[in-house]
Amino acid sequence: MIDQLLKAADGPLKDLLGQTGGNADSASAVKETFLGVIQKQASSGNFDGVMEMFSGKETDPDSPTVNHLKGDLVSGLSEKLGIDSQKALSIASVALPMLLNLFNKKVNDAPLANEEIQESVVDSMKNGEKSGLGSVLSSIFGSDNNPSAIDLGGVIDLGKGLFGK
Repeated sequence: MIDQLLKAADGPLKDLLGQTGGNADSASAVKETFLGVIQKQASSGNFDGVMEMFSGKETDPDSPTVNHLKGDLVSGLSEKLGIDSQKALSIASVALPMLLNLFNKKVNDAPLANEEIQESVVDSMKNGEKSGLGSVLSSIFGSDNNPSAIDLGGVIDLGKGLFGK
């Protein structure tokens, strides 16, 4: 599911990377590294990134969550792309809020209250519950009849992967 949503970011992310002097072809590395950072932090019990992704509120580029995630993203990008940390910081500073806001827009457009979605997603992921998570996420990402729908099974698998359930 997250992979599919991140795939939707390909065009805007490539444009963004091009505008900031980065290589547009590195978009997949940026998305993979972002996902790895979110998974790493959530698996260690830090849900700030996940909560921000599902807050439904615009993520400020200078927010504490962005600043917290940025260090790991910079490190991962430097390693994956073979670039210096200053260049990786430049990429992370613009890409991270954009990626977080992809999720926020979906949450904000959902019929449920943002706080309810955020709480339900995090609680379901922590507890490994599938049923409640599926209904909450279907309200966010749509149904299978929608061509832009997201595979909810992927979210459940992500939750199981993050939390070992």
